[in-house]
Amino acid sequence: MEELNNNNNLQKLRIIKTARDTESINKAAKSGLKPLIKKVEPSARIRSKYSVVQNKKTGEINVQNDYRYGYNSRENKDFETVIDWTFYYPYSFKSPFAAYLIPKDIKIGERVLIEDLIEDYIGAKWNQGDTFRLESCEAIWNGTDLEIQYDHKINISNLIG
Repeated sequence: MEELNNNNNLQKLRIIKTARDTESINKAAKSGLKPLIKKVEPSARIRSKYSVVQNKKTGEINVQNDYRYGYNSRENKDFETVIDWTFYYPYSFKSPFAAYLIPKDIKIGERVLIEDLIEDYIGAKWNQGDTFRLESCEAIWNGTDLEIQYDHKINISNLIG
């Protein structure tokens, strides 16, 4: 049984790896793991923000992601805002599908730790509006699928600043 040596796996649960491309999925299948294929579907609830200001003289730009810092074109006449505050999905994946790699000897009801979640769950919220993906989470194998044990009261960190 593979184990993570960090605070995410204090119970020493079996680790479920994720393959994010055809080659990796097929390699895992040939090695005896069962790929559990899932769509990669970005959540509209996961988002980051940015703004772009440009120096009027040099043409250089500055990208901002924190309301409190950076250039404010209203206060600094050398800069103009070329893209006002905009939210976007900040993650990219090389394939529109991925697979959890399920060991052949997994037992129904076994609690595991998924190292790299395919699904988008909120893992952190920043009071400036940004929300970030949860990277890993515990799950329970039900015989056909992994039931993600996500609890927003436990799994979300609230960032202030």
